[in-house]
Amino acid sequence: MHSLTPHRQAGFTLVEMAIVLLILTLLASGLTVGLSAHLARRAEAATDDALAEARDALLGYVVLKGYFPCPAKSATDGAEDRDGTSCRKYVGLLPWASLGIPGIDGWAHRLRYAVAVQYVRNIGLNSINEMANLSDGAIDIKTRNIDGTELFLTTVGGKTPVVILSHGANGLGATDQDGNLLAAPAGGDEIRNASGDGKLFYSRPLSENPAAPGGAFDDRMTWISPNLLAHRLISAGRLP
Repeated sequence: MHSLTPHRQAGFTLVEMAIVLLILTLLASGLTVGLSAHLARRAEAATDDALAEARDALLGYVVLKGYFPCPAKSATDGAEDRDGTSCRKYVGLLPWASLGIPGIDGWAHRLRYAVAVQYVRNIGLNSINEMANLSDGAIDIKTRNIDGTELFLTTVGGKTPVVILSHGANGLGATDQDGNLLAAPAGGDEIRNASGDGKLFYSRPLSENPAAPGGAFDDRMTWISPNLLAHRLISAGRLP
């Protein structure tokens, strides 16, 4: 005799399937966000390492040669673009081939490089009196305080010999490793960092807010001060 109680059908009901799909979607979303954050942090760390490597390579170069290299010849030729004791340009891409390093940030973009005119020729190797020339750079670096007021990070009047820059995750103003120039920044401090004159740069905290003073900003940079340069040259016996 058959029971009158209906048997529960095997498998999921539509409601149960919907709940399972919702849970899987939430888990996938959380994993995606976590993975994206991890990749972003890894790219930032790789960029900071690349900037430090470039800085060390430049200091090694100046100890060996007595002067800094010029920017690269082009986006596909990493040799310095030198004409005797002067450069054909003083802002451009890091001369990665001359330095023997990749010169690539964490987003596969070439590092930007600016050098002051006085530092691409012999830097006072024979006379302590020529040490005064080490403060005659032509590059200023600024930041902004919390209300947007511009402040100098370096001595006023262009005292910085060298700046090395990554255009950050957004890549605005950058050149990729295949030599393609990416879109320029829309404005603000990032457009100044992408400028062709290489006289003024901004280094400030990251911001995704385009309405912030100086606009959205994700550039990362480092520089070499005259005092650090003098210390390295004296330690290496290049200066008295």
